[in-house]
Amino acid sequence: MELPEGIWANILHRLGAVEILETAEKVCSKWRRVCKDPSMWRVIDMWNLGDLSEMDYDLEVMCRYAVDRSQGEVVDINLQYFATAQLLEYIAESQEN
Repeated sequence: MELPEGIWANILHRLGAVEILETAEKVCSKWRRVCKDPSMWRVIDMWNLGDLSEMDYDLEVMCRYAVDRSQGEVVDINLQYFATAQLLEYIAESQEN
């Protein structure tokens, strides 16, 4: 736990956004602080396997939450299999503010 936050961020970036929101940020206060940093959300990977019926969470809601955490700094996003026109509009508008 004595590693600099930049190292923790590098490690956590290897997870997808769903894993960060559902698991990683709940590990400890240091990981939660790193996961809340807007720079963690410049690249948002909302991957899924296309079968939304087996998921216990709403990817669109989670994606909006991740976009909000970026504070307008998203530079790359993966919305494979679930993007809607409304979600794309939300993302575009969030980047303008």
